Amino acid sequence: MRRRLLEAEGFDPGDVVEFHREGSLMARFFFVQDPDGYKIEVLERHGRYQ
Repeated sequence: MRRRLLEAEGFDPGDVVEFHREGSLMARFFFVQDPDGYKIEVLERHGRYQ
């Protein structure tokens, strides 16, 4: 994921969370905070949500 790139730029991304439904991975995501304090969700889609 792009998490490592954000860390290299000095950001502090949150933990990666995986969303499963009926035993299948549907999405993987984390949040990062911008310099103004807004939280941004970074989403990697899987399954039918591609």
